[in-house]
Amino acid sequence: MGQAPSDAVIDLSLPAEVAGCPIHADFNAADMGTPTVVTLGRFDGLHRGHRALLQATVEAAQAVPGTRALAITLWPPPEWVLRPEDPRALLSTLQDRLVLMANTGVDAIVVLTFDYRFSQQSPRDFLGQLLNDLHMVTLVTGPNARIGKDGAGTPTVLQELSGELGFQYREIEWYGYSPTNRSSAIRQALADGDIAAVNAGLGRAYSLPGVVVQGAGEGRRLGFPTANLSHSSWLQVPGDGIYAGLGLVDAVEYRTAAISVGTRPTYGGETRVVEANLLDYGGDLYGRDLRLFFANRLRDQQVFETTELLKECIASDVTDVRKLPALLPNDLVPFIEV
Repeated sequence: MGQAPSDAVIDLSLPAEVAGCPIHADFNAADMGTPTVVTLGRFDGLHRGHRALLQATVEAAQAVPGTRALAITLWPPPEWVLRPEDPRALLSTLQDRLVLMANTGVDAIVVLTFDYRFSQQSPRDFLGQLLNDLHMVTLVTGPNARIGKDGAGTPTVLQELSGELGFQYREIEWYGYSPTNRSSAIRQALADGDIAAVNAGLGRAYSLPGVVVQGAGEGRRLGFPTANLSHSSWLQVPGDGIYAGLGLVDAVEYRTAAISVGTRPTYGGETRVVEANLLDYGGDLYGRDLRLFFANRLRDQQVFETTELLKECIASDVTDVRKLPALLPNDLVPFIEV
């Protein structure tokens, strides 16, 4: 990415709720006059460590009747605001993040707008807001927590402030699931096309949402029609290659898929394209929502001397995809409507 997304892209428009979980844009709206156990983070991609953190928050709240589990996340991502010249790509859209967070059982989610003024708060001042506005009794974070200006609120500092300000602090150690136990490591593995490592870190199949748009039509001419996915430019896309996975149409209908990511080198393309052949699907996909789940990486992209050789290779790819274990409906939760 060369620059941060525009204000139109990062405009904070929130649903009232997701999967029955209330979504709030500030602390006042989230205040119900009851004590809370609070956790906070970027939660990009919501990997296994994030889920452990949210589940620990839910369990801590459930242990004390009348206490709610409340999760706080930030939008836009802090680096888009603080380092707009070199913003990182994301593993998930805000909507997907909220869907995944709500699926962990938290009682409410607060999405705070991150701007420069917000970034200048001291850890003490921010914690004071949690205590006064949300009646926080316990704060739960992961081992890499950095709260407040310049990331000064490390776990060590938070532990000290908990004694001074009068709340309980709990640090959750989440390392050890896999080599990809951080969003940054998962992001790099995805860029490298290491889908096995990505899915191990996430604890689910990585998926990319978008809308089907008109393509060049080469796949259809070869006998393997593909759906071209238009997706947010700031999402991290898997590295170039051919993948086995699944396509979920309009959140209700799914098919096994052979997925291509790259520039169509045989045709001399320069723009990276994500396209998928949904096996045994005969409907019209243009303009429909499509989410592609990536299960296995089959091979690198190749340049073929003739379209006939390309056609033979695609046919072989489709055969390989059919032989691999298929993703199951449970693998699509919470993105499928059941």
